[in-house]
Amino acid sequence: MDPKWTDGNELEYLRQVLENSSEVRKNPFTDRLEKAFIEKYKVKYAIAMNSGASGIHSALVACGVKPGDEVITSPYSVLWDAGAVLIMGAKVVFADVKYGTHNIDPAKVIEKISEKTKAIIPVSYHGLPCDIDELKEIGKKYSIPIIEDNAQTHLGEYKGRYVGTDADFAMFSLERTKHISCHEGGVLLTNDETLATKARKFGGGGFKNLTSDKSKLAAIIPSEFQSPDYKRHDSLGLNYRISEFCAAVALAQFEMVEKKVKLRRDISKMYNEMFKHFENFEPQEVPKDYIHSYFTYSVKSPFDKLEDWKSFYNFHVKRGGDDFYAMMSTVYEEDVMTKHKDYAEWKGSCPVTEKIQSKAILFKTNYRSINDAEKNINKLKESLEKYNFGHN
Repeated sequence: MDPKWTDGNELEYLRQVLENSSEVRKNPFTDRLEKAFIEKYKVKYAIAMNSGASGIHSALVACGVKPGDEVITSPYSVLWDAGAVLIMGAKVVFADVKYGTHNIDPAKVIEKISEKTKAIIPVSYHGLPCDIDELKEIGKKYSIPIIEDNAQTHLGEYKGRYVGTDADFAMFSLERTKHISCHEGGVLLTNDETLATKARKFGGGGFKNLTSDKSKLAAIIPSEFQSPDYKRHDSLGLNYRISEFCAAVALAQFEMVEKKVKLRRDISKMYNEMFKHFENFEPQEVPKDYIHSYFTYSVKSPFDKLEDWKSFYNFHVKRGGDDFYAMMSTVYEEDVMTKHKDYAEWKGSCPVTEKIQSKAILFKTNYRSINDAEKNINKLKESLEKYNFGHN
C-alpha cells in the first residue's frame, strides 16, 4: 500500500466508520477533524467541506457578495477563486503579483479597490504565505473582508504566526496532492461567529439547526426532528458537506501534519542547494519572517519561448528524470475566461503574472522519502548540467 495513505490511522478510522459504532455516531470524524484544526491553528471555528472551492464559495456568500459586486483576487492561481465569483454574478478584478514571491501585491490591490469591492481573495501560492498584515490593513481601512486561499500552505508561517489565523476567512485544501489529503475536501477557518454560521449553513443545505461551532447533523437524529410539523430549512444552501469517510482519512493525515510538512521542507533544502549552481534559474523568493510549506518548489526558468521550456522538459524526462509541472495558465487566459465580457479589461492588466507564468517550473516535493527525493533531484542536476542552454 502507498505510505501516503496508510502511514497513520487512516485504515483504522475507515474501519470505524464502516462499523458505524455508537461512538462514531455520537462523535463523528467530521467534528473531530474540525476540532483538530481549531486546536492546531488556535482559531474559534472550523468548517469541514467537500472541497476547498466549496469553502471559497461559502465564504463569499457569508461575506454578502451579491451580483454586481466586485471581488479582487490573483491571476496567478487556479480558476476556482475567480470562478466562484463569476458564478455568483459578481465581477472579478485581478490584481498583479510580486515578481519575487508570486503572491498578490498589496499595492496593486489598493489600486483596484472601488466602492463596489466586497471581498479580497489573496492566494498563498506554492506554499508561501501572502502578505497578510498589509492586506488586513487594506481590509480594515475599506471595511472589506479578506478570504485567504491557503490551499497549498498547511503550517505556513508569517511573522511567527500560522497562516489562516488572521483573515476573516481562511481556506485549506484536502485535495489529492496537498500536504494533508483525503482525495477531495477542504476546511474553512474563521474567528467570527456570524460568518461561521452563515458559511456553515450555506454549505450545509440551509438547515436551521446548523450553528457556528459544529454540524449538529449527527447520525443519531434528535426526536424533535421527527415531528410532521418540524421545519428543517430557514435559508437556502448547497450540499458542500464532507463525507465521514473523507473526514476520517483527513483526520488521520492531520495527526501527522508536522511530519508531512517537514519532509517537504527538507526536500526543498535540497533544491535550494542544487539551484545555487544554476544562477539562470530563480527560485521563488521567501521574505524574512515567512516560513514556506513547499507544496511545490517553484523557480523561474531562463526559457522565454514555449518550445525551449518543452525542449528541456523532454530532454530531462527522456533521460529518466521525473516529470515536473508548468504553472497553470494566467487565470484570465483560460479558454472560458477569454470568452467573458470582461476579457478585454483583464488582458494585459497583470504584466508581472504574464511574464513569470510561462517561465515557471514547479518541481515536486511530495516524494515519499528523502532518499527518493535525493535520487530524483540528483537526476535533475545531471540534466541541468548536460542540457545546452546556449541556444536559448
